[in-house]
Amino acid sequence: MTQYNVKNLEDWDERFNGTSLTGYIRSSYQQLVEVFGEPSSDTDGYKTDAEWLIELTNDEHATTHVLTIYNYKDGKNYLKADGMNTTDITEWHVGSKTNDALRALDQHIENMGLQRSMQVSSAYN
Repeated sequence: MTQYNVKNLEDWDERFNGTSLTGYIRSSYQQLVEVFGEPSSDTDGYKTDAEWLIELTNDEHATTHVLTIYNYKDGKNYLKADGMNTTDITEWHVGSKTNDALRALDQHIENMGLQRSMQVSSAYN
């Protein structure tokens, strides 16, 4: 079973250019923080309120995936008073360049034994 090393990056870098919606992760905000650390300080300030910039490298250091986990148009930035508090959001978007990155995220969550409380699904079932 492939194991992944996870790095949560604080700042956007060029490797994240071209990522787009590939799936979803159902999880509490708190659990995302426990698994991936605090979200990045950078968001667009409009459609998102929280975003994680994740680098997953397999245990052989042969493959690295970059992906983002973020809320989209359901928080206070976009909906103002009608938006959800970030800590209440449970449906998050996953952006990546390939479905392999989404599968790697799912594998990492399974390896941690968290598949019951963090569920990954494809945007294109």
